[in-house]
Amino acid sequence: MAVPLSVCTKEEQCSVIRFLWSEGVLGAAIHQRLSAQYGNSVLRQWSVYEWIEKFENGRTSVTHEEGAGRPSTATNEDNIERARDMVLTIDEVANHLKISHGSAYEIIHNRLGFHKVCARWVPKQLTVLHKQTHLDICQQHLEHYGLLRQNHYR
Repeated sequence: MAVPLSVCTKEEQCSVIRFLWSEGVLGAAIHQRLSAQYGNSVLRQWSVYEWIEKFENGRTSVTHEEGAGRPSTATNEDNIERARDMVLTIDEVANHLKISHGSAYEIIHNRLGFHKVCARWVPKQLTVLHKQTHLDICQQHLEHYGLLRQNHYR
């Protein structure tokens, strides 16, 4: 009696793909057979086709290769340096405005009401609109997760 395999790994399915492909089974039929056995845990059909293409191009391993895939181009050294240059410090504000460090701190912290959070200056006080938006979002989450019962939290 055949029993569906509810627990499986990607590597296991790739092994099955490689085996069936080597027997000449077409991609659509391979996906159909995988779906019958693995149910909701099955790889997507396009993934089956991608693996078949990899095997056709000479790949034999079904495990993830370290460093496989497209290399990151956004987090290169140039972008890191440019991002570092965008972060303003009190000293940079003081130098730019040609005022003392203490005066720059007074303006940023006391007059503008900003404080430092993760190396960024953000408003220290929430406005009434910020508070109302925060409350609305919290109520939406409570409603979404069924925790808000007949305006108990309102």
